[in-house]
Amino acid sequence: MKAHRETLGHWLLQRMTAAPLISTILISNVSTLILLNILLFWHIHVGIEEILTDYVHHEITRNWILILFRVFCLIIIKYVFLFFVF
Repeated sequence: MKAHRETLGHWLLQRMTAAPLISTILISNVSTLILLNILLFWHIHVGIEEILTDYVHHEITRNWILILFRVFCLIIIKYVFLFFVF
């Protein structure tokens, strides 16, 4: 039952991050750029985390991939923000 709740939580989080993406893209300006980046990369992160949970069964490897992916996302968010601001 715990696995079902966890899966439902991931599913709801995916939907909750996808819905504001559409409106944020339509009204995109510099002030919403930070929100757009955070929502987009959080949406991607939740999807990748779900894929890794399904297909990478070694927990240490999965955790290292997630840590490196988070660092990669932070670097990309920084460069996207700097590209649009400057």
